[in-house]
Amino acid sequence: MKRLHLDSEYRDRWEEFHLVNGTVEDSRLKNWREVDWRNVIQISVHILNHVHTVDCKGPGFKTFMNFRWGGMEARYDRSGKYIGHRPINIWTVGWTDGKDCFLKDIDFYTGSLIKNYIAPLEQFKNHLHPAIRIV
Repeated sequence: MKRLHLDSEYRDRWEEFHLVNGTVEDSRLKNWREVDWRNVIQISVHILNHVHTVDCKGPGFKTFMNFRWGGMEARYDRSGKYIGHRPINIWTVGWTDGKDCFLKDIDFYTGSLIKNYIAPLEQFKNHLHPAIRIV
């Protein structure tokens, strides 16, 4: 059997998936692919001493969004001149109404909130859990 990644591999960085029946799944013990996403009502992201929570109470809620980014981001000064790249390591969590995503970007190394924003689901459709079908 293929071994799935657990967040226990990281120090002080994990998620809790709160289910409708009161159970809390911990990403240090269970891979996100094994969570029953149809019954998740809240996600709590723990990074160092920061906790960021997203729930299912938004208008038109369909399902949660949950993914990580890594790579490089181009930077420019005020005049628009390229000044180099900076590394990015972001944990994104939020939800969708089937049209838009309501997201939080969290710095993976500090736990600080980078930004809250709304983006079209079309940009992130590949990040939906395979068990979720949005009509």
